Amino acid sequence: WGALVQDLHMGDSGTYRYRRYSRFLLNFPELELLEGNSIFQNLHDNPLNGGSLRTFAPLEADHIGNPFLQGLIRRDAELLGLTEGRWAVGVHFLRIVARPDSPGHPAPEGVHLDSERFTVGHLIERENVRGGVFSAYDAEKMPIFHWLQLKAWDSVFFTGSTWHSASPIEVRDPAREGHRDIILIDFDLLEPEEASPQAGVRIDRAQP
Repeated sequence: WGALVQDLHMGDSGTYRYRRYSRFLLNFPELELLEGNSIFQNLHDNPLNGGSLRTFAPLEADHIGNPFLQGLIRRDAELLGLTEGRWAVGVHFLRIVARPDSPGHPAPEGVHLDSERFTVGHLIERENVRGGVFSAYDAEKMPIFHWLQLKAWDSVFFTGSTWHSASPIEVRDPAREGHRDIILIDFDLLEPEEASPQAGVRIDRAQP
């Protein structure tokens, strides 16, 4: 996570978010790397950063080919029952940084929707921070669920119709920075013509 790249698309001009992002095609259990590493959300779903195409640095090659990451994508798909059809899978490596003089914002857009059919958030690490509570809301944006992910691999699964947010993080020790690292894996069902695998790149199922 120390090699992530600062997100330059923040509508609030924040410098606290670092990210890498790549897309895959899942035709269970086969995975292929897809062309492009951009996302688009409309302003209704994401009032801060929506309305424009955002392009991010891709995952590094050793992450794309990592058997653990491949297995994680497949396991999430199994738990969601996505073993039929062709699915676009977006994988975000994210670090939110809290500094002694300013908090970090996991969800600076506030209560919002994701554009994909399903999203999974896996906590990787919390270092010198407090906060970062995940909250879900009903259709009227009334809170119905709160959870603080504290341990590595604490994971939350939610649908694209789930309004959600995450509270800011602040440093515990004011003498140094803190951070919250997560993997977001999202799934969207594709029509056959929508998937464009990257030429010459294939990810084979990891062998035991």
